[in-house]
Amino acid sequence: MAGRISLNLGGGAARGFAHVGAIRALVEHDVRFDMIVGISMGAICGGIYCVAPDVDFLQKRLLQLIHFNAFRSSIVGTWTANQETTRGGIVKRAQKLVANTNILRRIFTAPGVLATPDVQTVLNPFIADIRIDSTAVPFATAAVNIRTGILRIFQGDDSLRAAVIASASMPLIFPPAHTKGDWFVDGGVLDKLGVETAKELGAERIVVVDVSDEKLATTLPRSAFDVMLKTEEIASEHRRNLQLARADIVIRPIVGNYHWADYSAASEFVEMGYRATSERIGEIRAIANGRKLFSIFKRDARFFRQ
Repeated sequence: MAGRISLNLGGGAARGFAHVGAIRALVEHDVRFDMIVGISMGAICGGIYCVAPDVDFLQKRLLQLIHFNAFRSSIVGTWTANQETTRGGIVKRAQKLVANTNILRRIFTAPGVLATPDVQTVLNPFIADIRIDSTAVPFATAAVNIRTGILRIFQGDDSLRAAVIASASMPLIFPPAHTKGDWFVDGGVLDKLGVETAKELGAERIVVVDVSDEKLATTLPRSAFDVMLKTEEIASEHRRNLQLARADIVIRPIVGNYHWADYSAASEFVEMGYRATSERIGEIRAIANGRKLFSIFKRDARFFRQ
């Protein structure tokens, strides 16, 4: 379809809760798009929402996920449980996390800090086991083939659950996900904002919700491992900026710097997303409205409504 408009939900782990607030603002103003493209945490949010297009339901399911016992007992959930009332002690929290887990051993002896059964136990109850073309709202996601380095777009008859897990398989934390006869990692490695995916699917106008940190931290790395992580962060920032230049509108809701696993700030992220999107609603409406499009906010919760 010529002139398709895409709503893109970028990766950002815990900061992805801002997508809930962004969608809520768009719902309230009846802004419409042809499709949703979600990457990494954006794939989890988009995958839940596109099955049951109800923002209250989306927020409820995401909160259920982070309070799910399997999540809270995982490495990611352990970080959240270790959050302090003041967010200045990131080094202290990291030390506590390492002391209380076998994270270092798994970093060097396993394909991910989490094992595949752990990932499935956490995510399977929250992502519908259906074909992507069965969702109430058109949806697509992407992941990177860890053998070939090629970005693969998941859509149509691909499994929604398998595609979302593949797109959300953050290197180091998640092991590569096996689907379609191959192994995949986080789509954000190459397409953090889903712009390449949306363009490939024919989108001519793209509205991006970018939940990255407000700015790149300027702290000096203190170890070789820190240097490695910092250089990847710099490279990721470069790739993200190239994609931002190709988007029509970019909503950047995150104010301040938050650790990717700080799920204790979920409510704050939701409010940030709502506020930032509401402030730009006129610009978004100018891009997205004025044409007969599929409404991403049609009330059709055929699956998982509780």
